[in-house]
Amino acid sequence: MGLYYIFTVDGDWDEYFYSKLSNSARQPDKKTLLAMIKREIRVVASINNRLLHFIHTSPVTPDFFLQPEFIFLWREIKARGGNVGIHCHTEDLFHEGRFSDLEKMKKSISSLTGSLVSKGINPISYRGGYMAFCEKSVPILEENGLLLDFSCDPGRYLRLKGELIADWRGAPETHYRMSYEDHRKPGNSKVIEIPLGKAGGGTLYIETTSLLSVWKAARALAKKVKEEKRDIIVSVLSHTYEFASFRKRLKITLALFICKKYGIFVSDEEALEIINQQKVQQ
Repeated sequence: MGLYYIFTVDGDWDEYFYSKLSNSARQPDKKTLLAMIKREIRVVASINNRLLHFIHTSPVTPDFFLQPEFIFLWREIKARGGNVGIHCHTEDLFHEGRFSDLEKMKKSISSLTGSLVSKGINPISYRGGYMAFCEKSVPILEENGLLLDFSCDPGRYLRLKGELIADWRGAPETHYRMSYEDHRKPGNSKVIEIPLGKAGGGTLYIETTSLLSVWKAARALAKKVKEEKRDIIVSVLSHTYEFASFRKRLKITLALFICKKYGIFVSDEEALEIINQQKVQQ
């Protein structure tokens, strides 16, 4: 019985979000991205290297992060005790919270996952860009062996350019097995949702909150573990572009330190083992 965190870093860069620019102008700089990811690896030494880096794929850069220099870093993260996951920015395919083209979405996920597997890297985790998700994603994740989803930010209701792309209202605040009918409800699919840590008026979304808020969330989650006498598994969220700034790296380091006072950082594979053990005990 304990509080478990998975430290997740979405592999995005600033220019991607300048959607008014052309796709060529939104391209990342390889040298800059490599340097920032190396900083991620250094920072997570403080949590026993338990990093889950979500590899970005989108129409802007469908396979940019499959270049040899990046594959080397994905293998290093894995060798140190972390892992990589799939992070699809397919917000253009959403219409009122549902996919407008399921085949394109499936191709985006399957292409990156298959390419990584062919290089000996086996991801088991997924997060939608902008935390976009709908229940039609569940069978796609199952087909690709992506048994953990990290798209849930409990209570999130996000519209982008007038389109609803993320609706997590009413979703549980700890891990649950997803329903095929409603991604916000427990069900009997093979995919387990690991939500962003939220409790006590705080959140573990490092970029958008204060260290006080991180402390409130971590303390409240630890209290909930004791009160409910069960394991709680949540994610802590950051982004690659934050590692460009010393001030932001310091904030991330301090946030991880605060979290460590109340719980344990684990890899996604370790989290899956904990969840499977819970099932055996039940």
